[in-house]
Amino acid sequence: MSGTRMHFVEELESLRRLLLQMGSVADSMVLNAVDALTTQDTELAEQVIRRDDEVDMLDLKIEALCMRLIALQQPLARDLRLVGTALKVITDLERIGDHAVDIAKIARKLARDTFYKQLVDLPHMADRVRNMLHNAVHALVEQDLALVNQVIQADDAVDDIFHKLREELHTAMGRDSGLVVQASYLLFVAHHLERIADHAVNIAERVHYVETGSLEQLAKSHKTF
Repeated sequence: MSGTRMHFVEELESLRRLLLQMGSVADSMVLNAVDALTTQDTELAEQVIRRDDEVDMLDLKIEALCMRLIALQQPLARDLRLVGTALKVITDLERIGDHAVDIAKIARKLARDTFYKQLVDLPHMADRVRNMLHNAVHALVEQDLALVNQVIQADDAVDDIFHKLREELHTAMGRDSGLVVQASYLLFVAHHLERIADHAVNIAERVHYVETGSLEQLAKSHKTF
């Protein structure tokens, strides 16, 4: 292997490591944001909000690396698809961070409320969404189409939880007008989680493109909000 090619391979590995790091940060932000909500921990919510800068810095760092690879290495075929996909993926990861921040801000708003019931379904939904995100990012760095399929298949279950939560919260608002504000905020949390799942699907579909050269919509199209 020539020195130039070896350097290119090393930089691709750096790209994969940075994508894993950014995915890990986004994942932990989602975890902590939902934990902040359920435990009514305002300091944890503030930590999530502050970590948004960390995601943004990784976004810029990965973008700069991708642009350098394109300009100096002129990758072809699958390598070019990988670099181009990384530029798309960081947008999804950055938006996942934004959704986590929005959940943390809601956690801060509801920190003094008495919840109308124990929050069980939202953490359950968050666990499923985080598993989708984990699998999507690892599918990219490990070139694993089986993980892509797992992400796509998991999306339906997340949608089902969202629809159930939406119906339950609408019923609670109709039953007790005093719950309208709290239930509306909780519905927004569910919506943010559903959108995070959509971003995980986006990443998985881009991995399918990297590995097959075919850009397809693998998940069914739907409107949920």
